[in-house]
Amino acid sequence: MVDVLSTRLQEVYAKWETRTEVTRNVEPATTRYSLDDLKRAGQQFHRRKIQDKEQSRKIRESSLFKIKETEPLAPAIKQKSSFLQYCCNTCTPASRDLLVDTVLKQQQQSFGFNILLVKPGSTLISKLFNYVSTVSSFKKYDYPMVTETVLNDERLKDAIKLTTFEVVNNEACSEEKAFAKTKARARSILQQMESRCSDVLLKIVAWLCYKLLPCFIQSAVVLPSQMELLKKANDTGLPLVLLPLHRSHLDYIMISFLMVVNNIKNPLIAAGDNLKIPFFGWFLRGLGAFYIKRRIDPVAGRKDLLYRATLQTYIMESLRAGHNMEFFVEGGRTRTGKPCMPKSGILSVIVDAYMDGTIEDALLIPIAINYERLVDGNFVTEQLGQPKKMETFTSAISAIWATLIGHYGIVKIDLCQPFSLREMVKTFQTQQNKLLIRSPSERSLKYSMSNSSLYGTDVIVEEHRQLVDSIARHVVYDSSKSMPIMSTNVVAFLLLNRFRDGCTLDKLIEAFDSIRQELEFSDKDVAFCGESVDIIKHALIILGPGLVTQQRQEITEAVDGGQSYKSNVVIAIRPASILPNVIELSYYSNTMLLHYVLNSVIVTALYAELQSQINDPIAIAENNITVYQHNLLERALKLCDILRYEFIFCRPCQELRDIVLETIQNLSHTGIINQKEEAYLEDELWSKRYAKTFDDSSDEEYSRERDIQKIEYKLSLTPEHSARMEFLHTMLRPLIDTYTCSAFNLMKLVGRELCERDLVQEVLSEIKTNLDGGIINYGESLCVDPIKNSFKLFEKWNVLECHMEGKIKIFYLKEDYDKDVATQTIYDTIAAFKWTRNVD
Repeated sequence: MVDVLSTRLQEVYAKWETRTEVTRNVEPATTRYSLDDLKRAGQQFHRRKIQDKEQSRKIRESSLFKIKETEPLAPAIKQKSSFLQYCCNTCTPASRDLLVDTVLKQQQQSFGFNILLVKPGSTLISKLFNYVSTVSSFKKYDYPMVTETVLNDERLKDAIKLTTFEVVNNEACSEEKAFAKTKARARSILQQMESRCSDVLLKIVAWLCYKLLPCFIQSAVVLPSQMELLKKANDTGLPLVLLPLHRSHLDYIMISFLMVVNNIKNPLIAAGDNLKIPFFGWFLRGLGAFYIKRRIDPVAGRKDLLYRATLQTYIMESLRAGHNMEFFVEGGRTRTGKPCMPKSGILSVIVDAYMDGTIEDALLIPIAINYERLVDGNFVTEQLGQPKKMETFTSAISAIWATLIGHYGIVKIDLCQPFSLREMVKTFQTQQNKLLIRSPSERSLKYSMSNSSLYGTDVIVEEHRQLVDSIARHVVYDSSKSMPIMSTNVVAFLLLNRFRDGCTLDKLIEAFDSIRQELEFSDKDVAFCGESVDIIKHALIILGPGLVTQQRQEITEAVDGGQSYKSNVVIAIRPASILPNVIELSYYSNTMLLHYVLNSVIVTALYAELQSQINDPIAIAENNITVYQHNLLERALKLCDILRYEFIFCRPCQELRDIVLETIQNLSHTGIINQKEEAYLEDELWSKRYAKTFDDSSDEEYSRERDIQKIEYKLSLTPEHSARMEFLHTMLRPLIDTYTCSAFNLMKLVGRELCERDLVQEVLSEIKTNLDGGIINYGESLCVDPIKNSFKLFEKWNVLECHMEGKIKIFYLKEDYDKDVATQTIYDTIAAFKWTRNVD
């Protein structure tokens, strides 16, 4: 029995060795092994297996050691660079290379740092009184008063003399009495205007900001590279002119806090005299505010030369004394979330200060500030036509209390690249000289958007007005491009333009991811990070149930051929699409609109151009809907002209036509429209090549225009591209509806005149009627600011005439348009862009 088992084991072991192909020094197969020999062979095999494992372990450890000690390879994914909105390479090429070389080479944080956080000190006292210790270490600055310097300035003395003659003629009093009265008024104006900036008060407020801001703000973020840039600009010794876009009363507090905690001299801040209320007026004056009348000329048609001269002299002497300056180039806070058209009054004084040698140069710094939720509440009542409530002590206290108990998320501050005022002026003068040499008759420049210059047309030459307006538009354009994009902006934008009827959380996440990739690819300043689901939930909390509703819904699905059912619980998210909440939600959405507006213009122009084809069943069946590029271009430029008071589409030094053409070409790369290829015979190709050798360079522009007219695009009708077009088209529909209703109301002005308030109410009433009747589908069309901008457009088109009666604007139609046929033409021009396509 033992022999049988031994033989069987030998056969099995031999077969196993053959399969594993292990070469061993073994005896011939005919040798018979005992059980002891088999045991020894098994033990040897086991020991070898352990030795092999140990050797493999040592090899792996050696490899890991080499990996750890070796310099790692660069990652394949490009890291997020430090965001910076550069200044114009055409107008300020030298400034573009200024200050940034060393700053951007440093290792930067992607999303910035929170300026509300303070590192604990090293000593026990500094740890116990952290904020006090930090504030006491801030650099001390002097803020000299310029009262006597201003009163002794020759410019102001001349204004006093001129005003004295007016008083003598109007009031029939003696010259000595009129002079004393005028001089006393000049001193009174200056005392009510001037800032009394205090270094001690600034430090106290900085301590209060450290304590109070975290009560309602999660964080206040700025990029380290931008702060380094600001410090280097400060080290140049030139006056810094800070030009932020204006969204909230918190703007100037945040900027002053940012300057003080980074040991930079606080600027003097131009503020409206409506903020000169008890206690708070004194408080803001101590933080650097100097007060300006919202209406400089109390009587229409009569310029208050004394007030203008006092303000101009005060600003110029403050710059000469070494003060930095801050003012809001838009004038007031935006009520729609979009940047307002610039007002160039104070900027014109800054330019004058350089032109007359008061200052050697100045660094202009555009700034963009954005909030996840606006601290000031909302502007819904004003947009619905109700007058603005003036600030009072009681309203200020209640607003502060409501703010302190609220939750407003993140504040992000973006500083654009500083640029030299001197360089901008010299570039403009060079361009003007070239234009004058080429064609003296073209000395007159483009139309100036701003009608609010501190000077009148009788004082300032046209070239100077154009220069100031060009700088102002550069600032607003750069600031809007630099505007941080908050999570609330993206969520509101998607809900109003893609998911207006609601969507599930999963669908919203999918769309959010897609638009997030687009923004990051375009190098926009995306002010959020993390998982999309967490970002969206945070945004929904910040927006609140008044603007966005969330509801859990149970969906039952049939499974197993309808034999059983499966229930899923989903979260349905819907925007507030009814008045007045939708107006507030559109405020947050409009920040995103700036980044898509040109694409939306092209698609809207495409719809208007293809009205006869796009809903034609035969054309759709043949899949042959085409448009010539020059027709699309002209339509798009017309729409840009209609919306000229809503958006700044490009920098002043750029040609809008070129920018629109570039946008059309970029849109063709997405597949929405595809350029049709021309088929040429061999002889035609030869003749075209031969003709090129005789092309005259003087005909280059003509040849380019001829090529544009030949380019033809074919519209894509795939579901994906159709959905994208509808998304882009929806963005501008509320504005188009507003302008269309405004144009319709021109017919009601035939043979009559109305004051501005009554005319606005007429348009609002028309929009409400259309909303109730389902003709207009967007509640945010009911908005006062676009209505007033449409009036400016009609004035620009020489359709409307406006004159002042006291402080009231009176509108009436010009003679050529004071008839039904003419106003109908204006309506048809705008209503063509209201047309949409069938997507069912």
